Amino acid sequence: MMKKLMVYLDEDMHEDLRALAFRKKTTMAALVRYALDKTFEDELDVIAAERALEEAARDPSSTMSWEEYKALRASRDVRAAS
Repeated sequence: MMKKLMVYLDEDMHEDLRALAFRKKTTMAALVRYALDKTFEDELDVIAAERALEEAARDPSSTMSWEEYKALRASRDVRAAS
């Protein structure tokens, strides 16, 4: 689900972003999302991993053991080799 965020840009930045979006046949919002993702990719990955660990700690039934993971991985590797 997408959430709305209002960002204020000066006129020149807004116009340049609009022109870039037109040239790339995309939206200004898509360019901003891409820039944020590329600029903060590692930090955002850490935050997402921390959130996943917190969720797993709250509800361990949604996780699998190391042994279960290895067995699942082994069965996938066998099917992929066939």
